[in-house]
Amino acid sequence: MNALLGAGNPFEHTWNTWGIEFYRWIVNLNAFPVCRQLGITNAVVMMLFAAALIAFLCLRGASECARAASEGRAPRGLGAVMEQAVLFIRDAVLKPAMPHHERSPYFIALFATLFCFILTCNLLGLMPQPFGRTATGSPFVNLGLAFGVTYLIGIWGAGFYAHGIGFLAHIAPHAPFPVRWFVLWPIEFAGLLVKPVALTIRLTANMTAGHIILAVLMSFVLGMFHSVGQTVGGAAGALGFFAITAFELAIAFIQAYIFTVLSSVFVGASLSHEH
Repeated sequence: MNALLGAGNPFEHTWNTWGIEFYRWIVNLNAFPVCRQLGITNAVVMMLFAAALIAFLCLRGASECARAASEGRAPRGLGAVMEQAVLFIRDAVLKPAMPHHERSPYFIALFATLFCFILTCNLLGLMPQPFGRTATGSPFVNLGLAFGVTYLIGIWGAGFYAHGIGFLAHIAPHAPFPVRWFVLWPIEFAGLLVKPVALTIRLTANMTAGHIILAVLMSFVLGMFHSVGQTVGGAAGALGFFAITAFELAIAFIQAYIFTVLSSVFVGASLSHEH
């Protein structure tokens, strides 16, 4: 059964709880002292799995790329996929937002990792149990990504990287001293704080609402399956299942892309010489 229907309540699979379902069994993470002390909930488990999966795939892909370079050929398989993903981040995300820093390995690594992590967490929410929990449906996870990565590392880290201590003056546009520092600077600083909040609300709302709507639609499909008979209902259910799953797959990619694009725009603004 699809993970979206793993619970009778369509809201349940979006909650950040202590339970990890293994089909008919539920593992209570709160029963383990290390999980209780470190706050390891099902969302944290999904994030750890996503990070481990990305690290494994990147190491395998990097190994293939290194082997291809030594043999003087184009990478194949996972190496080719990883190469195209990095080129996509560089050309479609970084080039429009930060044209003077699009080839910086630091920014490519930052935004490629951000995109892959969010996408992997989104896709894990579509898998059967014991997965099926969308970490990016939690506002705390998304706030950590937006505030920790985009705001602190991206905006402030990149700003000081490009302008040094002058980034503090770069925040506000040029104006007479009292207006710039006592009127414009507080407003611009508050605007910087709003950006990670906006990213958090956007990703949380889209992932949570999308999963709940799909769960409700799938319950309608199952209801039709029981009401019109096994043959007709089964065919309609199969078509509905694939259509809804394809729609959710598109949402997973789109939301990861939008979060990464907006983050690159915010960071690009802190790198520019004109605010």
